[in-house]
Amino acid sequence: MFKRIAIVNRGESAMRLIHAVRDLNAEHPDREPITTIALFTDGERSAMFAREADEAFCIGPASERPYLNHDLLARVLREARADAVWVGWGFVAEDASFADLVENLGITFIGPSGDAMRRLGDKIGSKLLAEEVGVPVAPWSRGGVDTLDEALAAADHIGYP
Repeated sequence: MFKRIAIVNRGESAMRLIHAVRDLNAEHPDREPITTIALFTDGERSAMFAREADEAFCIGPASERPYLNHDLLARVLREARADAVWVGWGFVAEDASFADLVENLGITFIGPSGDAMRRLGDKIGSKLLAEEVGVPVAPWSRGGVDTLDEALAAADHIGYP
């Protein structure tokens, strides 16, 4: 089980994790509690997620886009002694290279691997993969549709609602 989860997100998604960990800790008072660690920008210092987390680390001014600075995030994750990272949803959650970075640091990325993100981020590829493993999918063109004629032909084949 994780002991120190860094939250690389803010607002509602950060609060959801903080509350979930708080509930989990309350349900298991016999074990060492999990610590939540908020990463925040200068302007978020007094934000609820930064105040409610067990610990908080400033990652600098928002104008420098610190949530996209992998070197900075790696340094802060090491300083925070995080053993897991939760990114919630949004741009960081869809960054396959960040998931790879976290894994290379020896920290658990709570979410899909970078490879899974790359494979599933391609809508055509992910649908083909789903079919390959037997997941039911809605009828579709089985590939890209680049022209109006191709779109009309695919629609004729698939049918209309």
